[in-house]
Amino acid sequence: MKFRFRAWMLVLAALAASLAASPAAPWQAGAVNAQENGIEVVSSSVTSEFPEGFRVRADVRSDAEVESVLFRFRVGQQDRDAYEYLDFEEGLLVNAELFRRTNTAARYVPPGTIITYNFEVEDAAGNRFDTEKEQFIYEDARFEWSEVSEGPVTVAYHGPVETRADTVLQAITDTLETMGPLLDAGMDEPIRVTMYNNVKEMLEALPPRSTTISSELITEGQAFTSMGTLLVLGGGRLSRGTASHEVTHILTHRAGDSAFRNVPAWLDEGLAEYGNVEPGFSYDIALDFAINTDSLLPITSMPVMPGDPEEVIIFYGQASSLVRYMVLRWGAGAMREMLALHKSGVNIDDALTQVYDRDRLAIENDWRAAIGAPEYVPPETGPAFRPTPIPRKEILPFSLTPQAQAATVGSTGADAAPSPAGAERPAADVDTPRPPENASADEEDGEEGGGFSCGRSSASRAVDLSALMLAAGLLGLGIKRRLAR
Repeated sequence: MKFRFRAWMLVLAALAASLAASPAAPWQAGAVNAQENGIEVVSSSVTSEFPEGFRVRADVRSDAEVESVLFRFRVGQQDRDAYEYLDFEEGLLVNAELFRRTNTAARYVPPGTIITYNFEVEDAAGNRFDTEKEQFIYEDARFEWSEVSEGPVTVAYHGPVETRADTVLQAITDTLETMGPLLDAGMDEPIRVTMYNNVKEMLEALPPRSTTISSELITEGQAFTSMGTLLVLGGGRLSRGTASHEVTHILTHRAGDSAFRNVPAWLDEGLAEYGNVEPGFSYDIALDFAINTDSLLPITSMPVMPGDPEEVIIFYGQASSLVRYMVLRWGAGAMREMLALHKSGVNIDDALTQVYDRDRLAIENDWRAAIGAPEYVPPETGPAFRPTPIPRKEILPFSLTPQAQAATVGSTGADAAPSPAGAERPAADVDTPRPPENASADEEDGEEGGGFSCGRSSASRAVDLSALMLAAGLLGLGIKRRLAR
């Protein structure tokens, strides 16, 4: 009995030593006893409180009074740092703390994102100490997470669903093997995937404004390209195709997005479907319908995806077919070279002309000829073809005396003729201001979190509408086919 008792004590001691030597939990990172110039960071920690934010703590000692403790961090693979100062009462030994909120559209950080950080401490004697950089994984604090990994890809999951996680991981690694060489994207940078088991879990993890949508709108996946982070609905029947499609967006961002502009929507979505290991047949049906009803979109001339569900599904079908045509006709090397030019700052027209010796319109019409569709001829433009502006209401001076309804500008009275049908006001191009390098947290509040959904504009999109668009589009196409008969 004494031997067994001693054996168990040895096992427990070994287990305790192993746990003591193991790193911090994935939702918490910390450093201990870093010092220089008379300043010592006794301990520090970063803890996830997703979705509200993450909490930063640091205990600092100095020979002179501590004046400031700065937390410098970089979210995912973004190209700039942000920083915030911790709060504390000044002294020789301070307990500093900061809570960084991530529950707004401007500050949203997707779960699973790697945050690289360090502390910068200054004291009253003018001494300064910068700690070494560390990494913290901002996990969804609602669950206990496990991981499966291969190469640069890690899929985090919770519950007894390791087989599903392996399936998603395999789909992504297969995509990287195919699209990595084609795009010449950064294959060494990590890609973090957080897999949710049901719609409710997924919905609560999406950017804040997404929670106001109908529960009937299912987001199968969302890529955050500048962060190298991907959310996937593992319980969905389209999880393999979704993961493959969305991770291609990350590769395309790495291969072609520049500091000046993103890859155009038709090329981005076309590449994502070209790289999809389980492409759906719905887009081919939509393309066939559009060809037979002469309803193809002027796809390369469209700055963003259309808003109409029926046109969205046609857009996807065209983009997929057009990119496949470009790769098969001119080869993967041409696509790789063109994206590299675009990433260097060359606009899409010049990049296409330099590599393919033809502009967007010529390439689109080559493709149209190949699929038996009519040539696209852009409408004439110029001063004579400017759209008629919409009359604006006249703004009257403020007065407590009741006044008649204001007439519209340019009218002669209350019976002014309405504007012609179809008249539109040209949309203004709005440039989103970027904070300066090393911007403080207060300066970056106006910028969104770098998220990306299919059908995005240049800013991040709160939710992936493709599932709803697909259903509505297929319904519309089905009705049209019946009427055509």
